[in-house]
Amino acid sequence: MSDLIFRPLDADEFDVFHRYATPPTSGVGARTLTFEELGYRSGRVWVALRGDEAVARAAFWGPDDFDHPFSLDWFDPGTGPDGIEAGAALLRAAYAALVTPDYATPIGDRPDYHLFLPADWRERPDARADAEARIAAAEKAGLSVRVERLNLRWAPEYGLPPRSTRLTFAPATDDMVIVEVLSRILVGSLDDDDRRTMAEKGPEAAAREGLADLAGFPGGRDRWRLAYDGAGELVGIVMPTRNSYNATIGYLGVLPEHRGHGYADDLVAEALHIFSAEGAPQVTDNTDVGNEPMAASFARIGYRVTGRRMILV
Repeated sequence: MSDLIFRPLDADEFDVFHRYATPPTSGVGARTLTFEELGYRSGRVWVALRGDEAVARAAFWGPDDFDHPFSLDWFDPGTGPDGIEAGAALLRAAYAALVTPDYATPIGDRPDYHLFLPADWRERPDARADAEARIAAAEKAGLSVRVERLNLRWAPEYGLPPRSTRLTFAPATDDMVIVEVLSRILVGSLDDDDRRTMAEKGPEAAAREGLADLAGFPGGRDRWRLAYDGAGELVGIVMPTRNSYNATIGYLGVLPEHRGHGYADDLVAEALHIFSAEGAPQVTDNTDVGNEPMAASFARIGYRVTGRRMILV
Protein backbone atom coordinates (compact mmCIF):
# COMPACT_ATOMS: atom_id res chain seq x y z
CA MET A 1 0.00 0.00 0.00
CA SER A 2 2.85 2.41 0.71
CA ASP A 3 3.86 2.32 -2.95
CA LEU A 4 0.48 3.61 -4.15
CA ILE A 5 -0.15 7.17 -5.26
CA PHE A 6 -3.72 8.51 -5.18
CA ARG A 7 -4.47 11.48 -7.39
CA PRO A 8 -7.09 13.12 -9.61
CA LEU A 9 -6.71 13.33 -13.37
CA ASP A 10 -7.04 16.26 -15.72
CA ALA A 11 -9.15 15.71 -18.83
CA ASP A 12 -6.05 15.22 -20.98
CA GLU A 13 -4.97 12.38 -18.66
CA PHE A 14 -8.17 10.33 -18.79
CA ASP A 15 -6.35 7.64 -20.76
CA VAL A 16 -4.74 6.69 -17.43
CA PHE A 17 -8.21 5.87 -16.07
CA HIS A 18 -8.79 3.56 -19.02
CA ARG A 19 -5.52 1.72 -18.40
CA TYR A 20 -7.15 -0.05 -15.46
CA ALA A 21 -6.27 -3.66 -16.27
CA THR A 22 -9.15 -5.71 -14.87
CA PRO A 23 -12.56 -4.12 -15.47
CA PRO A 24 -15.35 -6.49 -14.39
CA THR A 25 -16.95 -8.69 -17.04
CA SER A 26 -19.93 -9.65 -14.85
CA GLY A 27 -21.97 -6.54 -15.62
CA VAL A 28 -21.33 -4.98 -12.21
CA GLY A 29 -20.84 -1.26 -12.67
CA ALA A 30 -21.95 -1.38 -16.31
CA ARG A 31 -23.56 1.79 -17.69
CA THR A 32 -25.73 2.35 -20.74
CA LEU A 33 -23.71 5.47 -21.58
CA THR A 34 -20.00 5.57 -22.28
CA PHE A 35 -17.43 7.31 -20.11
CA GLU A 36 -17.28 10.14 -22.65
CA GLU A 37 -21.07 10.48 -22.83
CA LEU A 38 -21.32 10.75 -19.05
CA GLY A 39 -19.20 13.89 -19.21
CA TYR A 40 -16.81 13.50 -16.29
CA ARG A 41 -14.77 16.60 -15.48
CA SER A 42 -11.15 17.26 -14.63
CA GLY A 43 -10.38 16.72 -10.97
CA ARG A 44 -13.32 14.36 -10.44
CA VAL A 45 -11.69 11.28 -11.94
CA TRP A 46 -9.29 9.56 -9.54
CA VAL A 47 -6.82 6.68 -9.78
CA ALA A 48 -4.59 4.70 -7.48
CA LEU A 49 -1.27 4.30 -9.27
CA ARG A 50 1.48 1.77 -8.71
CA GLY A 51 4.14 3.10 -11.01
CA ASP A 52 2.31 3.67 -14.29
CA GLU A 53 -0.38 1.06 -13.55
CA ALA A 54 -3.86 2.11 -12.48
CA VAL A 55 -4.76 -0.45 -9.80
CA ALA A 56 -8.00 1.22 -8.66
CA ARG A 57 -10.18 4.00 -10.12
CA ALA A 58 -13.14 6.16 -9.23
CA ALA A 59 -15.15 8.77 -11.16
CA PHE A 60 -17.50 11.31 -9.60
CA TRP A 61 -20.37 12.84 -11.58
CA GLY A 62 -22.30 16.07 -11.25
CA PRO A 63 -24.36 18.39 -13.46
CA ASP A 64 -22.40 20.94 -15.44
CA ASP A 65 -24.00 23.85 -13.60
CA PHE A 66 -22.89 22.72 -10.12
CA ASP A 67 -19.49 23.33 -8.58
CA HIS A 68 -19.41 20.00 -6.73
CA PRO A 69 -20.04 16.39 -7.79
CA PHE A 70 -23.31 14.77 -6.75
CA SER A 71 -22.30 11.12 -6.82
CA LEU A 72 -19.63 8.50 -7.20
CA ASP A 73 -20.93 6.29 -9.99
CA TRP A 74 -17.85 4.54 -11.38
CA PHE A 75 -15.63 2.66 -8.97
CA ASP A 76 -13.28 -0.28 -9.44
CA PRO A 77 -11.10 -1.38 -6.52
CA GLY A 78 -8.00 -3.42 -7.10
CA THR A 79 -8.20 -7.16 -7.64
CA GLY A 80 -5.07 -8.38 -5.82
CA PRO A 81 -4.71 -9.37 -2.15
CA ASP A 82 -4.75 -5.71 -1.14
CA GLY A 83 -7.35 -4.71 -3.73
CA ILE A 84 -10.18 -3.84 -1.36
CA GLU A 85 -7.90 -1.79 0.86
CA ALA A 86 -6.43 -0.02 -2.20
CA GLY A 87 -9.94 0.86 -3.32
CA ALA A 88 -10.89 2.08 0.15
CA ALA A 89 -7.76 4.21 0.39
CA LEU A 90 -8.50 5.73 -3.01
CA LEU A 91 -12.02 6.67 -1.90
CA ARG A 92 -10.76 8.15 1.36
CA ALA A 93 -8.29 10.34 -0.55
CA ALA A 94 -10.87 11.40 -3.15
CA TYR A 95 -13.59 12.22 -0.62
CA ALA A 96 -11.13 14.19 1.52
CA ALA A 97 -10.23 16.34 -1.50
CA LEU A 98 -13.69 16.74 -3.04
CA VAL A 99 -15.79 17.33 0.08
CA THR A 100 -14.45 20.78 0.84
CA PRO A 101 -15.85 23.07 3.57
CA ASP A 102 -18.05 24.79 0.96
CA TYR A 103 -19.37 21.50 -0.47
CA ALA A 104 -23.08 21.79 -1.21
CA THR A 105 -25.52 19.93 -3.45
CA PRO A 106 -29.30 19.44 -3.25
CA ILE A 107 -28.96 15.75 -2.37
CA GLY A 108 -26.55 15.43 0.53
CA ASP A 109 -23.49 16.57 2.41
CA ARG A 110 -21.12 14.44 0.32
CA PRO A 111 -21.36 12.37 -2.88
CA ASP A 112 -23.27 9.13 -2.52
CA TYR A 113 -22.09 5.99 -4.30
CA HIS A 114 -24.34 4.52 -6.97
CA LEU A 115 -23.38 0.92 -7.67
CA PHE A 116 -25.03 -0.36 -10.84
CA LEU A 117 -25.77 -4.09 -10.74
CA PRO A 118 -27.22 -6.81 -12.98
CA ALA A 119 -30.75 -7.86 -12.05
CA ASP A 120 -29.48 -11.30 -10.97
CA TRP A 121 -26.28 -10.24 -9.26
CA ARG A 122 -26.94 -12.27 -6.13
CA GLU A 123 -27.46 -15.48 -8.11
CA ARG A 124 -24.21 -15.35 -10.14
CA PRO A 125 -20.93 -15.97 -8.27
CA ASP A 126 -18.90 -13.67 -10.55
CA ALA A 127 -21.31 -10.74 -10.20
CA ARG A 128 -21.71 -11.31 -6.48
CA ALA A 129 -17.94 -11.28 -5.95
CA ASP A 130 -17.50 -8.09 -7.98
CA ALA A 131 -20.37 -6.37 -6.14
CA GLU A 132 -19.23 -7.45 -2.70
CA ALA A 133 -15.68 -6.23 -3.35
CA ARG A 134 -16.98 -2.75 -4.20
CA ILE A 135 -19.34 -2.69 -1.24
CA ALA A 136 -16.56 -3.82 1.12
CA ALA A 137 -14.14 -1.16 -0.16
CA ALA A 138 -16.80 1.56 0.12
CA GLU A 139 -17.67 0.49 3.66
CA LYS A 140 -13.99 0.56 4.64
CA ALA A 141 -13.93 4.13 3.34
CA GLY A 142 -16.82 5.05 5.65
CA LEU A 143 -19.88 4.64 3.45
CA SER A 144 -22.84 2.39 4.23
CA VAL A 145 -25.66 0.83 2.22
CA ARG A 146 -28.81 2.96 2.29
CA VAL A 147 -31.09 1.37 -0.29
CA GLU A 148 -31.24 -0.98 -3.26
CA ARG A 149 -33.48 -0.14 -6.20
CA LEU A 150 -34.90 -1.96 -9.20
CA ASN A 151 -34.26 -0.33 -12.57
CA LEU A 152 -37.36 -0.86 -14.72
CA ARG A 153 -38.28 -0.46 -18.37
CA TRP A 154 -41.54 -0.53 -20.30
CA ALA A 155 -41.70 -0.52 -24.10
CA PRO A 156 -44.70 -0.60 -26.46
CA GLU A 157 -43.84 -4.11 -27.61
CA TYR A 158 -44.50 -5.35 -24.08
CA GLY A 159 -48.17 -4.46 -24.51
CA LEU A 160 -50.09 -1.37 -23.47
CA PRO A 161 -52.18 -2.11 -20.35
CA PRO A 162 -55.88 -1.17 -20.47
CA ARG A 163 -56.77 2.29 -19.28
CA SER A 164 -58.54 2.51 -15.92
CA THR A 165 -62.34 2.20 -15.96
CA ARG A 166 -62.75 2.97 -12.25
CA LEU A 167 -60.77 6.20 -12.04
CA THR A 168 -61.02 9.45 -13.94
CA PHE A 169 -58.12 11.83 -14.43
CA ALA A 170 -57.82 15.61 -14.53
CA PRO A 171 -54.78 17.82 -15.13
CA ALA A 172 -52.87 18.70 -11.95
CA THR A 173 -52.31 22.43 -12.32
CA ASP A 174 -52.87 23.93 -8.87
CA ASP A 175 -49.69 23.92 -6.78
CA MET A 176 -51.63 24.22 -3.52
CA VAL A 177 -53.62 21.09 -4.34
CA ILE A 178 -50.51 19.21 -5.45
CA VAL A 179 -48.64 20.08 -2.26
CA GLU A 180 -51.60 18.96 -0.14
CA VAL A 181 -51.86 15.66 -2.02
CA LEU A 182 -48.13 14.98 -1.85
CA SER A 183 -48.05 15.84 1.85
CA ARG A 184 -50.73 13.26 2.57
CA ILE A 185 -49.13 10.61 0.36
CA LEU A 186 -45.82 10.95 2.20
CA VAL A 187 -47.44 9.66 5.38
CA GLY A 188 -46.76 5.93 5.46
CA SER A 189 -44.76 5.92 2.23
CA LEU A 190 -42.46 2.92 1.73
CA ASP A 191 -40.08 4.90 -0.49
CA ASP A 192 -36.70 5.55 1.11
CA ASP A 193 -36.33 9.09 -0.27
CA ASP A 194 -39.84 9.98 0.89
CA ARG A 195 -39.18 8.69 4.38
CA ARG A 196 -35.88 10.52 4.76
CA THR A 197 -37.06 13.88 3.45
CA MET A 198 -40.25 13.75 5.52
CA ALA A 199 -38.33 12.82 8.68
CA GLU A 200 -35.91 15.68 8.06
CA LYS A 201 -38.28 18.41 6.88
CA GLY A 202 -41.84 17.35 7.62
CA PRO A 203 -44.48 16.41 5.03
CA GLU A 204 -45.35 19.87 3.70
CA ALA A 205 -41.77 21.05 3.19
CA ALA A 206 -40.86 17.69 1.67
CA ALA A 207 -43.86 17.94 -0.67
CA ARG A 208 -42.88 21.44 -1.77
CA GLU A 209 -39.33 20.31 -2.42
CA GLY A 210 -40.54 17.32 -4.44
CA LEU A 211 -42.85 19.53 -6.49
CA ALA A 212 -40.05 21.98 -7.26
CA ASP A 213 -37.69 19.16 -8.28
CA LEU A 214 -40.21 17.58 -10.65
CA ALA A 215 -41.26 20.92 -12.13
CA GLY A 216 -37.63 21.41 -13.12
CA PHE A 217 -37.47 18.21 -15.19
CA PRO A 218 -37.08 18.69 -18.97
CA GLY A 219 -40.50 17.07 -19.48
CA GLY A 220 -42.35 19.84 -17.68
CA ARG A 221 -45.69 19.33 -15.95
CA ASP A 222 -48.33 19.18 -18.70
CA ARG A 223 -48.76 15.41 -18.22
CA TRP A 224 -49.45 15.49 -14.47
CA ARG A 225 -52.84 14.09 -13.46
CA LEU A 226 -55.02 13.88 -10.36
CA ALA A 227 -57.04 10.66 -10.05
CA TYR A 228 -60.65 10.46 -8.78
CA ASP A 229 -62.84 7.46 -8.01
CA GLY A 230 -66.47 6.97 -9.06
CA ALA A 231 -67.71 8.94 -6.05
CA GLY A 232 -65.56 11.90 -7.03
CA GLU A 233 -63.10 11.40 -4.19
CA LEU A 234 -59.47 12.21 -4.83
CA VAL A 235 -57.47 8.97 -4.85
CA GLY A 236 -53.96 10.00 -5.83
CA ILE A 237 -51.64 11.64 -8.32
CA VAL A 238 -49.38 10.55 -11.18
CA MET A 239 -46.71 12.88 -12.56
CA PRO A 240 -45.34 11.64 -15.91
CA THR A 241 -42.44 13.65 -17.30
CA ARG A 242 -39.13 13.26 -19.10
CA ASN A 243 -35.60 13.28 -17.74
CA SER A 244 -32.55 14.04 -19.87
CA TYR A 245 -32.82 10.69 -21.65
CA ASN A 246 -36.24 9.06 -21.46
CA ALA A 247 -39.89 9.28 -20.58
CA THR A 248 -40.36 8.51 -16.88
CA ILE A 249 -42.99 8.63 -14.16
CA GLY A 250 -41.48 11.30 -11.96
CA TYR A 251 -43.76 10.46 -9.05
CA LEU A 252 -46.99 8.68 -8.25
CA GLY A 253 -48.84 7.96 -5.06
CA VAL A 254 -52.15 6.89 -3.57
CA LEU A 255 -53.65 8.66 -0.58
CA PRO A 256 -53.45 6.58 2.62
CA GLU A 257 -57.22 6.07 2.93
CA HIS A 258 -57.36 4.57 -0.59
CA ARG A 259 -54.41 2.19 -0.36
CA GLY A 260 -54.88 -1.54 -0.69
CA HIS A 261 -57.11 -1.42 -3.78
CA GLY A 262 -54.46 -1.67 -6.49
CA TYR A 263 -54.91 1.93 -7.63
CA ALA A 264 -51.18 2.22 -8.36
CA ASP A 265 -51.81 0.02 -11.40
CA ASP A 266 -54.37 2.53 -12.69
CA LEU A 267 -51.95 5.42 -12.19
CA VAL A 268 -49.10 3.69 -14.00
CA ALA A 269 -51.40 2.65 -16.86
CA GLU A 270 -52.58 6.25 -17.30
CA ALA A 271 -48.99 7.46 -17.57
CA LEU A 272 -48.20 4.82 -20.18
CA HIS A 273 -51.20 5.84 -22.27
CA ILE A 274 -50.02 9.45 -22.15
CA PHE A 275 -46.53 8.46 -23.25
CA SER A 276 -47.83 6.07 -25.92
CA ALA A 277 -49.93 8.84 -27.46
CA GLU A 278 -46.70 10.81 -27.82
CA GLY A 279 -44.89 7.88 -29.43
CA ALA A 280 -42.37 7.40 -26.62
CA PRO A 281 -40.13 4.44 -27.56
CA GLN A 282 -39.66 3.42 -23.92
CA VAL A 283 -40.37 4.47 -20.35
CA THR A 284 -37.74 3.98 -17.64
CA ASP A 285 -38.49 4.00 -13.93
CA ASN A 286 -37.21 2.63 -10.64
CA THR A 287 -38.49 1.67 -7.23
CA ASP A 288 -36.94 0.54 -3.97
CA VAL A 289 -36.61 -3.19 -3.44
CA GLY A 290 -38.25 -2.62 -0.06
CA ASN A 291 -41.29 -0.97 -1.66
CA GLU A 292 -42.84 -4.31 -2.52
CA PRO A 293 -46.35 -3.04 -3.42
CA MET A 294 -44.94 -0.62 -6.01
CA ALA A 295 -42.56 -3.21 -7.43
CA ALA A 296 -45.49 -5.63 -7.76
CA SER A 297 -47.56 -2.97 -9.52
CA PHE A 298 -44.86 -2.30 -12.10
CA ALA A 299 -44.56 -6.05 -12.70
CA ARG A 300 -48.32 -6.45 -13.22
CA ILE A 301 -48.37 -3.59 -15.70
CA GLY A 302 -45.63 -5.23 -17.74
CA TYR A 303 -42.41 -3.48 -16.79
CA ARG A 304 -39.23 -5.54 -16.94
CA VAL A 305 -36.33 -5.35 -14.49
CA THR A 306 -33.24 -4.23 -16.41
CA GLY A 307 -30.89 -4.05 -13.44
CA ARG A 308 -30.45 -2.85 -9.89
CA ARG A 309 -28.79 0.13 -8.26
CA MET A 310 -27.42 0.12 -4.75
CA ILE A 311 -26.85 3.50 -3.08
CA LEU A 312 -24.28 3.90 -0.32
CA VAL A 313 -23.91 7.12 1.66
